[in-house]
Amino acid sequence: MKKSNSLLSLTLLPALLVALAPLTARAAGTLKFWTFDYPPEQLKLYQDYVAEWNKTHSMQVEFQQFPFAHYWDQLTTSLATGDMPDVFLMSPSDWRRYAEGGLALVLDSYLPDYLKQDLLPASLDAVTYKGHIVSLPFEMEPVVLWYNKTVLKDQGVEVPKSWEELVAAAKKLTTSDRFGILLPTTPGGYQNFVFYPFLWLAGGEVTDKDLTKALIDTPEAAKAFDLWGTLIRNGYAPPTSSGADPVDERFPHGKGAMFVSGYWVWGVLQANYPDFIKDLGVAPIPPPEPGGKLVTVYGGWTVMVYSKTAHPKEATDFAINMFGAKDIARNLLWSTKYATKLSPRKSVIQASADFYKQFPHDVFANQIFPTARAELALPPEVAKALQEALQDVMFNKVSGKDAAATCAQKIDAYLATRK
Repeated sequence: MKKSNSLLSLTLLPALLVALAPLTARAAGTLKFWTFDYPPEQLKLYQDYVAEWNKTHSMQVEFQQFPFAHYWDQLTTSLATGDMPDVFLMSPSDWRRYAEGGLALVLDSYLPDYLKQDLLPASLDAVTYKGHIVSLPFEMEPVVLWYNKTVLKDQGVEVPKSWEELVAAAKKLTTSDRFGILLPTTPGGYQNFVFYPFLWLAGGEVTDKDLTKALIDTPEAAKAFDLWGTLIRNGYAPPTSSGADPVDERFPHGKGAMFVSGYWVWGVLQANYPDFIKDLGVAPIPPPEPGGKLVTVYGGWTVMVYSKTAHPKEATDFAINMFGAKDIARNLLWSTKYATKLSPRKSVIQASADFYKQFPHDVFANQIFPTARAELALPPEVAKALQEALQDVMFNKVSGKDAAATCAQKIDAYLATRK
């Protein structure tokens, strides 16, 4: 399997044409740390950590955040300009190309033993490339079906237990000023992330585990594509995303009766729409048939260190201490206060036992997470083929069968170049 280190393999040139937020000039002898622009109540944790670090270390950290929709392009552009941040947050959707491209610093020798033992094996496996740990996991976020209890009750709609019921519910709940269900329609890693549970629920897969061949040209995958096509083309789901997909504010504003999204939604709603909490319900994404096996996806950003940082010791200290310190206070704040996320650290889960007895955290911990698979870390070429297939079924009147076949052809053509 070939490993590409070229900038062109990271699709840099298109990103250079994107209008991005201005970069700050790097001061001499400093570290740069980048995130996307979290909601204020969550951003505070990072701001506090940087301030705490700068008070106690001679190596200062400059913190910058970017709009979520442009974060990946900003990283890509900075690679081309030679001004990569030393430490940055990385999504599973882009993780593989940084790992394969040799852009992530190998953390094996930097991670303390207590942390390796504290991290759940599955979370550690998800950030391991060819036997080496290349980023640090700090959250796990399963995807579910959120719904407005009051709207469903008023309309006489039961929580869907199958895809037929899901479509029927979305149809009945759709009005002139409300969509029955909210789905991400902007092509990208996040859209793929939300689609994975539907693909897996139907029994489909994108590729084999070794990335040698496509597995998506199947009736099962076609069924998942057709479901999304049906919801969008019939107007039960909006044809455009909100611009902030992970936190679609149409939901708490009553513009969507159901919403497929992740665990983080609770923290955002609690902080910004506390009056809406009484209307909030949560359920597993239903399987195609009643009583079918449940499965969902969990994501979670990780902390990555740039392989060419001029200060590897200081950068890794900063990165690891963020969510990997012996003192788990910051982890607890992130998991139970600033954001609602399951932690990949056993010690944090144990310390949060009472928290996970409360709604909706009990549902996530006991019902949702046991059914969750890790988000796929696909090469960008494979991810793009999946995105194009979704766009075709939603907007170009392409059948799920034809979309799956074309998607498989594109994937296999790319995978053949890796052998």
